[in-house]
Amino acid sequence: MRSLRKLATMALATVSIAPISAFAQDPAPVKIGVITFLSGPAASPFGVPARNAAEVVIEMLNAGKAPAPYATKGFGGAPIQTLIIDEAGSSTTQVTEYRNLVQRHNVDVVIGYVSSGNCLAVAPVARRRGIGGLLLDEVVAGATRAGVRSLYLEVRESNSAARALYESRRFFPVGRRRGYYQR
Repeated sequence: MRSLRKLATMALATVSIAPISAFAQDPAPVKIGVITFLSGPAASPFGVPARNAAEVVIEMLNAGKAPAPYATKGFGGAPIQTLIIDEAGSSTTQVTEYRNLVQRHNVDVVIGYVSSGNCLAVAPVARRRGIGGLLLDEVVAGATRAGVRSLYLEVRESNSAARALYESRRFFPVGRRRGYYQR
């Protein structure tokens, strides 16, 4: 009788938990914009191999088949979605494509803009979006969880944007390396 009651209790618990798990949501995908040359003279030697490599790596990550420590599925359990964009084009094209990735497609990460002078136009548009602060906050949080008690940052004195970010996170100057950045 006792084991029957235990079995009935377990069955009732299972039935009452089942509807809750049916409503559990999968983690939102991490959207990554990959920028590489898909047309023009740089496509064959650089862009297409970069696209192929990105596709293979992301497929491995999503399947949980990447080498340790990346063997869990996706990015922190969230599936990875990619949107691959052609880097060929003018400065105006690059800025428009970047804005489309961020504003229309809501990508979380943009990888690329490394091999074309036209891509330099993207940097001012990408700045001041709070990404540096998010990254710094995550580093500090991870270091704190790991028991780190002190963090030191180094920044060029003329980099007022980075200095303002660090000061907003309660970092303060403790010394100067005179002539360090003139080497």
